[in-house]
Amino acid sequence: MSDHHDSYIPSIPEVDQDGGDELPTYEDLASQHGPNSRFGRWKAWIEKRAAERYADQTPEQLERRRQKGWGEGVRERIRSVGQAASASSSTGRPGLQLQIQTDLFPPVTPPGLLPEPEPEPPQPSIGEVLSPTRLQLHQFGSRFLPHSTSQIRCLLPILGDTMLLVGHDDGLSVLNMFPKEWSDEGLTERGPNDAVVYHVLSGECFLQMSLLEAESTGDGNPQGVVLALVGPTNESPGGQEGVRSIRMYNLASLASLAKWAAVQQPAAIPLHLGGVDGKGSHGRHHKSRQSLAKGLKHLRLDSPISQPSRSRNGGPAYASAGPAPSAHSRLPGRSSSGESTISVDSSWDVVEDLPLRWATDYVPLATLGSRLHGTSVHCYDMWRDPIERNRGVAYLAIVVKSNILLFHAPKGERAFRFVKEFYTPITARSISFVQQAVHDPMSRSPSDVTPRTRHASGTGPTRHLKGMSVGGVTPFYPSQLSLFATFEKKAGLIRIADAAVSEVEFTSSLGRRSRASWDGKGFVKDTKAAWIPPCKVDFLEPQLGRSLARSMYILTRGKQSHIMPHPLPANMLQVPPYRVLYWTSPPNNVIARISRPEDGSQPVIHFVAFGDEGIEVQELSLSRLSQRDGKGREDEPLRTHADFGGGEAGFLAAGGHWHKPFGSSFSHTPRRNDPDADSDSELSPEELADAMYAEQGVYGWVRKGSEDWRVIWLGGDAGSECEGRSGKERSMLG
Repeated sequence: MSDHHDSYIPSIPEVDQDGGDELPTYEDLASQHGPNSRFGRWKAWIEKRAAERYADQTPEQLERRRQKGWGEGVRERIRSVGQAASASSSTGRPGLQLQIQTDLFPPVTPPGLLPEPEPEPPQPSIGEVLSPTRLQLHQFGSRFLPHSTSQIRCLLPILGDTMLLVGHDDGLSVLNMFPKEWSDEGLTERGPNDAVVYHVLSGECFLQMSLLEAESTGDGNPQGVVLALVGPTNESPGGQEGVRSIRMYNLASLASLAKWAAVQQPAAIPLHLGGVDGKGSHGRHHKSRQSLAKGLKHLRLDSPISQPSRSRNGGPAYASAGPAPSAHSRLPGRSSSGESTISVDSSWDVVEDLPLRWATDYVPLATLGSRLHGTSVHCYDMWRDPIERNRGVAYLAIVVKSNILLFHAPKGERAFRFVKEFYTPITARSISFVQQAVHDPMSRSPSDVTPRTRHASGTGPTRHLKGMSVGGVTPFYPSQLSLFATFEKKAGLIRIADAAVSEVEFTSSLGRRSRASWDGKGFVKDTKAAWIPPCKVDFLEPQLGRSLARSMYILTRGKQSHIMPHPLPANMLQVPPYRVLYWTSPPNNVIARISRPEDGSQPVIHFVAFGDEGIEVQELSLSRLSQRDGKGREDEPLRTHADFGGGEAGFLAAGGHWHKPFGSSFSHTPRRNDPDADSDSELSPEELADAMYAEQGVYGWVRKGSEDWRVIWLGGDAGSECEGRSGKERSMLG
């Protein structure tokens, strides 16, 4: 035992080269006892383990390591030299002398670069067909890990849907749909089935997010502005609810923040923003953050205090200042000739502070002196001119405690200006923009009868002259933009042009349901049920020679959904709906999408209801839906229900083409080098955008546990990538 122990004791005392009493350095030990002498008594064990690891490798692994190294071809060269030597000895010629070396192979000139094998594309998302319908359900990431431990409120796809910004009660998370990881083969990219979520921001809850403006620069960094409704995570200590405000975030900064989060560990601590406000009062970030947000300040609301000031030519004061600078004109890396984009800090401080700067690259929508300053916002909705979506006319409706504030951005301008204020006796639960036909006068208040002066700036809503009925001729009014406001048990329409108000009611004839009705409870009219926001569905008529956009509205109250024409009729009690849908439980959101099967069969429309009992789907033929003559027997829709362990579900946003293989519709551009994509390449950019819009699905959230919320996607049809999968697998959803 002692002999074995003494074998690890060096025979020569370890001293430094100078012969002093100090301990030897690593260089001294390496020169005396070899490179592994620093490990002392563990030297033999380490060398033994290294030899065992080398011996445990399979021939395939050794061959793969040899191909990846610089010694490619050395062994073959030595083998060929050995064969030449044996041949020379047999012929009597003097052969080449070989020198055996015990170290590694001598350095040789790297051989020519071999073509690297193309990496395998990530696996597509595997969906499940909700039979008997054609609709697919896709889930992302691990089935055991939640996407959020708190209620999910909103979602915004960015970077071509490769990353999803998920807003919830605990802050903001990023769902990376194509995570990357290192392996023996190099950098491997995984697909949506292995999506990873990263908690990025905490301290504030994100309630709503929408894209106000976006522009692609072609370098992978989108430019634009994101409108977000942000509030405190918890109530203040005094018992009063915190103020919820609307902010305008830099889209490029949010994209950079998402890319930064994708290279962090999934369990990394998020950035805390509980003490950060819109004024940038967080120490040394004050100066730099305001310079980053300088390009966004022109998107703020104009203060009503400065609104009366006008230029000499009679136009608005800010209109003569020229077009506002773009939202990305003051971003990092885009310096101008007159100003510096970031503060003069050390380079290391700038690198370390970049995530926090990206997270705080926003400006509040409400400026000092505006009607929104210091007012808590309940919700908002935005409308843009569908004909000119890029810098077209835009309206913004904001719901506060007892009012609805309307703001307007004229064509070609960015700044929102206050237009009108609508008083509501109670706080509206939701607000939505709709188009309404005007053929009959609506009920008006006495103040609305008096003539109204038109805005001098000419940027207000489209006005029409109040005509008089002469000789029994009814004046014609074009469709008007209106607000659909829902309250606890009522819903109303507010016409923007003249502030006319009417209550929304369903027709009393609840449509003669068929005898084969699935529940027999549709004849009861529920007058106490709650309204939910309306849904607009756009579709293309397949039988027409050219694509013609058509739209319908879905109005839902309680367990009933009425499919109404677009624009909404002035008196809905006199216009029967296209169809009346009945649900098993009152939904909190109802959406619809058109599915055009690739096999050329008739397109169908899917109605999806999100509620407290999961997701309910009804499928109808689009041709049967357009028949409103009342003749014949109505076809019963195909029904299915997806139950996620008894948890509720909700709607988030429209978008995504996860039912398509990668490189086709997902890339948002036709594949020019693909011979099978000739039909797509013949489409104009406008037609391609319309086709992509028609094929997109919808994102939603489901709750699977007390602290388990997930993001899901619904879309596609049964003939895309999911052929053969049946609805029997829905038992795995729980």
